[in-house]
Amino acid sequence: MDEMDPFEARLLFGNMLDNLTGAQPTIERVSGFALRHTAMADDLLECIGDKLDKLQVPPRLNLLLVIDAILISSNRANAQTWANLLKKNIVSTVTVVIPETPGGDSNVPQVRKVVSGWKRKSVFDKSIMERLDKLLEKRGGGDSGGGGGSANESGMKHQEILKRIEEDRERHKRHKEDVWIRPPDELPENELEMYWDTASDFNDADWQEIVVENEEYQQERQLAEMARRSV
Repeated sequence: MDEMDPFEARLLFGNMLDNLTGAQPTIERVSGFALRHTAMADDLLECIGDKLDKLQVPPRLNLLLVIDAILISSNRANAQTWANLLKKNIVSTVTVVIPETPGGDSNVPQVRKVVSGWKRKSVFDKSIMERLDKLLEKRGGGDSGGGGGSANESGMKHQEILKRIEEDRERHKRHKEDVWIRPPDELPENELEMYWDTASDFNDADWQEIVVENEEYQQERQLAEMARRSV
């Protein structure tokens, strides 16, 4: 199949972003298109940046999930090309997704998981990961469910809240599965040795994992309460 020209690629990609939701199939469809047209990554990144500027805060998370799907793709050559381009602006991109607003607060728990995955897979170098960690540390354990505000304050209506809860649950499930995925040809003793070598005393990283899990639990409770009040 002939490679489409940049104008056509931007047009199609922009239309896909207009119809993007937090559902995994739509995220995979958009990220798959981006990976197939990595030669035009600069143009497609501009589309993502333009869309980020126009969206309300809560659905900005969906664009970050597209970026995440690209970066952790099994097509490592194309994923690395995107990582090299994204490293210049990834901190500012994450900042836009989690502004200090009720809507931004609701995005924080999922963003923590995305960043944790990048760290685990060494997507970006140490200096970038340290900047992302500091950005998220500023948000602390905080209120992840919209600051107790109304659905209007968070930019999410009743049906959107219910949909977000379901999408977050699905992402949580996939996140847990991804953590435990091992290479299919790996010997059992190698897996055991890896866990033995990486096991450590209870430390700050363990506390952070507890914080993330607690934030997700609190987010579900508060989003459910917001949905109930908006009926």
